Amino acid sequence: MSSVQLPPSTLWLALGGLAVVTIQWLRRPTVLAKLPGPPAGDWLFGHIKDIRGDSGLEFQKQVFSTYGPTVSLKGTLGSEIVFTLDPAAIHTVQTKEKDKFHRPKGPAVLIRSIFGGGLLALSPDEHRVQRKLLNPVFNMKYLREPILSQMPIFMDIATEATKAIKKELASSKGGKKVDVFPWATAAALDLVGKAGLGFAFNSFSGERNEYSTAIKGVTQSFGNIGPFLMLLPYVHRIGTPAFRQWVLSIIPSTTIQKLRHAVKLQNEQAEEVLRARQALLSAGNDLSSVAGRGRDIMTLLMKANESEGSDSYIDRESMIGHMNVFIFAGHETTSTAVSRILEVLAQHPDVQVRLREELRQYFEANPNDTHHDALLELPYLDGIVREALRLYPPVAIIGRTCQEDTVLPLDYPVDTPAGKITSLPVKKGARILMSSVYFNRNKAIWGEQAEEFMPERWIGHKVDEVTQAGSRIPGVYSSMMTFGSGSYACIGFKFAVMEIS
Repeated sequence: MSSVQLPPSTLWLALGGLAVVTIQWLRRPTVLAKLPGPPAGDWLFGHIKDIRGDSGLEFQKQVFSTYGPTVSLKGTLGSEIVFTLDPAAIHTVQTKEKDKFHRPKGPAVLIRSIFGGGLLALSPDEHRVQRKLLNPVFNMKYLREPILSQMPIFMDIATEATKAIKKELASSKGGKKVDVFPWATAAALDLVGKAGLGFAFNSFSGERNEYSTAIKGVTQSFGNIGPFLMLLPYVHRIGTPAFRQWVLSIIPSTTIQKLRHAVKLQNEQAEEVLRARQALLSAGNDLSSVAGRGRDIMTLLMKANESEGSDSYIDRESMIGHMNVFIFAGHETTSTAVSRILEVLAQHPDVQVRLREELRQYFEANPNDTHHDALLELPYLDGIVREALRLYPPVAIIGRTCQEDTVLPLDYPVDTPAGKITSLPVKKGARILMSSVYFNRNKAIWGEQAEEFMPERWIGHKVDEVTQAGSRIPGVYSSMMTFGSGSYACIGFKFAVMEIS
């Protein structure tokens, strides 16, 4: 039987027709079109570049102040997006009806491609299983003592960072602005390396560390590739993994090639750490002389893996994925938070003075304390950390995709052409974006001084006394959206807070 040969013009016409139908389907009118919102200037990416660009926070602020707490934005090819800071809607999406809202596939595909796995890259069913296996190790009853035992290591790393900043200041003639972010990143990488993996990156040794250099560039690469996230799930289906890797290798993009290089280095480093630690554990060797002293999270996880039995086993590929994600997320969260804290301390000399006095009194009263567990409970230090994480969450926006038709309740009614609405019907496939930053700065929740840095708001008050009564507030950490909520909340947030403090 002979095959039918179609002329190229017919194929292009068919593809063009398919593209038109796809765009019309994406732009079909729904109830979301009745929501207020800004006009989209970019026909291809809609408001995605506005949200993810350098002026993304200013764009968010302008949108919410102009159009209200729940608005309609445009996504790729004119698709509709719900953008909200409404507590009731967020509580429904992240906690109450969490099974109806899954993480978008684009970021998950990107994370799986870069890190090889980890909780951020898993399907809902995979995530549920792996989260159950990891939860015991990240429980603070299990983790607190190992982490506190490493406080001398933390203090040494903090001292190294302080020396580096002082050296840079001393080398300047007259006044000089110092970018603390590189130093905070170096310190955070050393902290998460030793406490998380039992591996010494030695960021302050002066020696070039190819792995740490590569991982520092991943964040910027994420930002550059952001507008294309919607296309990744479709690209990921093309051909075999080997074919996709070949295609990636010939793309003339600095961003893509940096990511590929980081992937290679991460996997090699993770394999090396895993192999060496497994050999030590199998031989029953003393781990007190290695980085982390055998009390790091990865060693604890490997020991738990052996003791729990096959039903709770985490395979090698998943372990490497968890290691890669833990390094990236752990050091990125900490370095951003510490940099912000140093920035606000520079802007508020009175806060500096009060914090310094609290720390001076503590160290005078506890000169021989090596665990410093009481240090983490100092009220003003704790208030500064909470307030910095409230105003400057590491993730500005959290996204979800609706899996079935449902209705989102609204604490704040929305004006539409048909009148005020107190709930919002959403269809399967609808995209929901939730603003962590402006939820955390919402005056209806945090009061008129919501956008001001006020550590004292946390001192002597319970969390429900800090926020305004009557709001259904999601968030696993102090009623904030900083670390998310529900089953997808950051599993290591308590570790991160201890690390920052």
